Amino acid sequence: MIKMNRKVIFKDLTEVPALAPLILKWRNSPEVRAQMLRQHLISEEEHARWLETVSKAGASTFVRVAFWGDRPFGVVNLSDVDRAFSCALWGLYIGEPDLRGRGLGKALLAHLLFWGFEELSLYRLYASVLEKNTAAQVLYGKAGFRDEGVWKGHVLTERGRQDLLWVGMTAPEWPRYREKAKNWLL
Repeated sequence: MIKMNRKVIFKDLTEVPALAPLILKWRNSPEVRAQMLRQHLISEEEHARWLETVSKAGASTFVRVAFWGDRPFGVVNLSDVDRAFSCALWGLYIGEPDLRGRGLGKALLAHLLFWGFEELSLYRLYASVLEKNTAAQVLYGKAGFRDEGVWKGHVLTERGRQDLLWVGMTAPEWPRYREKAKNWLL
């Protein structure tokens, strides 16, 4: 277990496998699904395959569950971890609706930055975000992520096609934002 601060802690998913059904429930909730690249309902079988993939030795996806005290509330992940190029795609979400809007997204993002740049010594972290997810775009910009590109009309959602925006940060850029991220750790 990695403890980053007094209130929010992070545990590898492999340490808390009993939370798998809760994570599936969160991921399938309309609020979380609406912000995802793939917005379909995930079946228990598909979820089980994903869990098996992330728990294998040598996996390129790592998942941590965030806890507010003893209460699990969200997920952070590094996927497509490429050791040769020293980069990873990241993602996060808050699964518990009553804990949204409390600054916990900042804590999740700060943890991802410390995890990727300092714990794993990666050179580059990048993510995608839907064009209508302006709250996430603002947060990522405040954290130091810069725009890297747009895939026009890439994601088909219930609201129609949306652009997929790409953001990234490199290790040389990280020190300028480290103190801010440290302050986001609750």
